[in-house]
Amino acid sequence: MHPKQIMNQIIERINNAAADSESLTLNPEEVKILSEEIGDLHFIPVLSNEQIIKLCNEGKLGQKMVEEKKK
Repeated sequence: MHPKQIMNQIIERINNAAADSESLTLNPEEVKILSEEIGDLHFIPVLSNEQIIKLCNEGKLGQKMVEEKKK
């Protein structure tokens, strides 16, 4: 069987296990195929404008753009 077909079968098993809230065990061959196909991918989180504004307002991201006047 072609590695891409096996990859699709593995992904289907993962999706089915996730949908059923079940655990899943992969055999060594499946782990190797996943590693070869997606092992070098990096995922970058993307935030919405609202999430960025909230993080800035909470002081968890960036710096205030305008300093508040002190009395």
